[in-house]
Amino acid sequence: MNTIKNQHGMSTLGMMTVALLIVFGAVTAMKLWSPYYDDLAVKTAVENMSKEESTRTMTPNEILQTLNKRLQVNQVTLNKDDVKVKKEDGIIKIDVVYERRIPMYGNIDAMVKFNHHATINARGS
Repeated sequence: MNTIKNQHGMSTLGMMTVALLIVFGAVTAMKLWSPYYDDLAVKTAVENMSKEESTRTMTPNEILQTLNKRLQVNQVTLNKDDVKVKKEDGIIKIDVVYERRIPMYGNIDAMVKFNHHATINARGS
């Protein structure tokens, strides 16, 4: 009587492929973590400023300075052109639009874009 042995499990090549995919995913996640973590600080700073009463009486320049000070605590820097503050007709608009370029593998870069907007009624509730 002939017995047929069934193969169980993965081949060495299959295991290497799975390991390579796991390492690729982990390295990609680690490289992209930093800009998303920094963006969380930007988002929190903009939201907190929009909820504070003192922001209603600030000039656009004071708002920019306060936002930059809050971001410096988290070691986040934004370019001068990334933040726009407009004050018109009793409404303050804060727009933070920026992008980050992250070197990934060799000559391949990832570019991520972030947008945050807040509108504050400067006249009161």
